[in-house]
Amino acid sequence: MTELDQVMQSFSTISESLLRSYEALADRARLVEDELHLANRELEAKVEELDAVNRHLETVLQALPTGVVVRDRDGTIVRVNDAALSILGVTSDELDGPIAHDLIHDPDADGEAVSDLQRADGSRLVLATRRAPIQDGAGGYAGAVEILDDRTELFAMTERMHAMDKMAALGTMGGGIAHEIRNPLNAVKGFARLLERELPDDSENRKVRRWAQCIVEGTDEADAIIESLLAFANPERVKQDAIDPAELAASAVRAALQDEGPWEVDVETSAPPFLGDRIKLRQALRNLVANAAEIQPEGGRIQVAVERRGESIALCVRDAGPGVPPELRQRVTDPFFTTRPEGTGLGLALVATLARLHGGDVAVGAAPPPLNGAEFAITIPFDPTREPES
Repeated sequence: MTELDQVMQSFSTISESLLRSYEALADRARLVEDELHLANRELEAKVEELDAVNRHLETVLQALPTGVVVRDRDGTIVRVNDAALSILGVTSDELDGPIAHDLIHDPDADGEAVSDLQRADGSRLVLATRRAPIQDGAGGYAGAVEILDDRTELFAMTERMHAMDKMAALGTMGGGIAHEIRNPLNAVKGFARLLERELPDDSENRKVRRWAQCIVEGTDEADAIIESLLAFANPERVKQDAIDPAELAASAVRAALQDEGPWEVDVETSAPPFLGDRIKLRQALRNLVANAAEIQPEGGRIQVAVERRGESIALCVRDAGPGVPPELRQRVTDPFFTTRPEGTGLGLALVATLARLHGGDVAVGAAPPPLNGAEFAITIPFDPTREPES
């Protein structure tokens, strides 16, 4: 065999070896491709499964009635649900602003905290926040979850319960005191009127007659306080009268401001006729108008409005006085709480009692421009008048 034949045989052997290697490599490549294709399909299935789980968790997160705020390890908010945005009264874009930082729990504190706050729109918010840390796979700190619970309504109900308890205790005490005081008070008033009538109207007795008149006026004021105490002690059940809003507002203004005085009074009635106790609602509205006048002794504007708000009727009195500070708005309807030296602290408390007898409440806030004083709004359920059957 020549050298050329040997070279050709070696080349043929190498070619066959390369061909077998290529075929083996092609088989291996097909196997790897099949395995990779299978792995890709499994990975796609896992991704779809994870996406489904994430969508489910996001749906659950958004469906929760309590607010949820998630922070990363740096304290940055990375996720928040719709309930949290609604509770805070902000949008997701505002969560990095100062409003959110003032409302949300301190990111460096653990446990539960309850805060009495004010939203950007001025409404009150009683917010309970609870913070729990998030750990990573190695047990280190990876962030925190904050649960926000709006307890404003619960707090308001608790306050109403406490107010009812105080009213009941006040009524029991006031009823006993009123009956004991009224008899000697009537005697004092009777003798003062008798003294005034018996003294001749001359210059020598004019001063004594004036003193007798002052005694009568003082007993009338004391009797008015007793009447308020008796109203707390024995609140009568409300009657169901057909009430014309315009007539109710006009009669309350006449009763509160017996003469025109230095006040500019605007009356607006947009509510339809409704059912309620005409006497008690007029008394409550009269007290609010009188309060608005007393807070502006030198004169000013008073606005009386009877309007429908959804399924409620609102009896509003607004003034142009100094207004009620936010920290006192929850106390002004407490019995015997007053900011005026000459006040008794029973007028607004009686208004709150009459509102509750109708299944309503009294809200105290700031009057809108141009008055910018105080606004007292009695809100009761709307009960429309029923047409008589033919």
